[in-house]
Amino acid sequence: MRITQSMMGKSMMTNLQTNYKRLDKYQEQLMTNRRLNRPSDDPVGVASALHYRAEISSTTQFADNVQDADSFMKFTDSVINEATQAIQKLSELAVQGGTDTVPDDARENIARETEQLYKHLVSLGNSQFKGKYIFNGQRINQQPYPDDPANQAYSLDTGVVQYQVGAGIYVDVNTLGDKVFGAQGADSVFAIVDNMRKGLVNDNTSDIAASIPKLQGILEKLTLAQAEVGAKQNRLEFTTSRLDDLNLNYIDLQSKTEDIDMPKTITELKTAESIFQASLDTIARISRPSLLDFLR
Repeated sequence: MRITQSMMGKSMMTNLQTNYKRLDKYQEQLMTNRRLNRPSDDPVGVASALHYRAEISSTTQFADNVQDADSFMKFTDSVINEATQAIQKLSELAVQGGTDTVPDDARENIARETEQLYKHLVSLGNSQFKGKYIFNGQRINQQPYPDDPANQAYSLDTGVVQYQVGAGIYVDVNTLGDKVFGAQGADSVFAIVDNMRKGLVNDNTSDIAASIPKLQGILEKLTLAQAEVGAKQNRLEFTTSRLDDLNLNYIDLQSKTEDIDMPKTITELKTAESIFQASLDTIARISRPSLLDFLR
C-alpha cells in the first residue's frame, strides 16, 4: 500500500490527539483529586461510588435519628427525675402533716405547698419536647392532662412513637403517661396528691397517712419508668457506635473508588507529558518542506 504525505500527517495528528487526551485526563485528575469525574471514566466504578454515597446518606440520616431519639429520651428522663423529686418532697410533707402534734397553721402551709406540687406534677405531665407532648402516645399534638386531672376526665393515647435507627430497625422513644403518673382513677398520682391535700385542709390525719404508702408506690413506678428509658438510651449508644463504624467504612470504600492514588497519578502525568512532548518532537522531525513549499 502506498503511504502518502497526507496519510502520514493524518496518522500523526490522530496519535498526537490521543496523547493529548491522556495528558488532559491526568491533569484533570490531579486538579480534582478524583479518579472518576464522569461516568465514562469507569462505569463499574461509578455504579459502586453511587452505591457508597447512598449508604453514607442513609447511615448519616440514621445517625441524626439516633441523636433526635436520644434527645427525646434525655428530656423524658429529666422530666421523670423532676417528678421523682416532687413525689419525694410530697412524701416528706405527708409524714410531717400526718402527725397530730402539727399546729393548724403549719398544716395549712403544708397544704398550700402540696397544692403547688400538685400543679407542678400536672405541668410535668404536659411536658413538651420540640412542641410535642411526650406522655400522650402518638397524639403528640394534644395535651394529655387537663388542669385538674384528679377531678376531670381525660383519655391518654397508648400509641408508640418510633424512630428508625437502621435498615428495618426501629426504637420506641416515648414513655406512656400511665407508666409515670399512674392510670386514671384513685391510683393515679394526681388523685393521691389531691386526697392528701384535702386531708391536710380538713385535718384528717388518716387520709394524710394513707397517702404515704401510695406515694411510695408511685416512686417505684417512676424508678421503673426511668430504668426503661435508661435501657433504651444504652441501646442507642451501641447503635451510634455501629453507625459510626459503618459510615467510616463506606467513606473509606468511596475514597478508594473515587479518589486518585496521588503518587501513581503524578507518575502517569509525567509519563504522559514525556510522551506528548516526544510526539511533538517526532512530528517536527518528520514534517519536511515539500516541493510546494519551495515553489512558494
